[in-house]
Amino acid sequence: MSTSSFHPEKVLIFDIKGPMAHFRKYYTNSSSLSYLFPPRTVVVGLIAGLLGLPSERHTEDETYYEKFDNNQCSVAVSLRTGVRRMMQTMNYIRTKSPSEIDGSAGGTPIPLEILLPETGDEITYRIYFYHVDEGVYNELKERLDEERFVYPPYMGLTEFLASIDYIGEGIVSKNTTPKVEVNSVCKLKNVELEFSGDNLQYLTEKMPTGFLSDRTPKKPEEYVLEVKGRVMKVAVKDDAACYSVSYPYSEGSFTENIMFM
Repeated sequence: MSTSSFHPEKVLIFDIKGPMAHFRKYYTNSSSLSYLFPPRTVVVGLIAGLLGLPSERHTEDETYYEKFDNNQCSVAVSLRTGVRRMMQTMNYIRTKSPSEIDGSAGGTPIPLEILLPETGDEITYRIYFYHVDEGVYNELKERLDEERFVYPPYMGLTEFLASIDYIGEGIVSKNTTPKVEVNSVCKLKNVELEFSGDNLQYLTEKMPTGFLSDRTPKKPEEYVLEVKGRVMKVAVKDDAACYSVSYPYSEGSFTENIMFM
């Protein structure tokens, strides 16, 4: 079963916010470059941490990679603020041989790309989450509502601590309109971009979609987003699914269109 074979009727919606972020690109080595938004693997890892679920290093049973596989849960991500990039140099321990793990060989400088808000104090990403297991779904809903997490949230690196604002539970319906304004990141293969006169700036990122139980990456996908946090104007291809999400807000209700990663 794939994500297109089940259609969520509801999603949990929450914002993750922080002053800095770094989501390391899997194909970089000596330079730690960052994606502009968290990959699906980062989002499910974040949620697993909020719930206290184990990784392959801490269990011989089912890992959270398997529990949050595409055939069990759906994730969408929306960039809500403009983001700028900054390069800093981190001095890591040089470890060209096992004997150097103690730091005796000194340090080695590594460039690190850091994401910062274009304006204001924080970067904000909106997360939409659904799981076929009502136990997992309801536990996360309860923890979000009570702000009670097993591990603290962070923006890619443990040094970049974040806060979470629970928006609410959204009602999901399938959007069959051929051309829509989409608020979330999309798989590039699922849409055709509309380049109208709104000065929209699109960016594509190639990133992993998940891991096997031994942490072997699955086949990567190419995603597209609008870099200033504005809606994208797209034509949805026939074999893709777009959803409208209605959810409570401080001044009533609000509807957004999303596509799952």
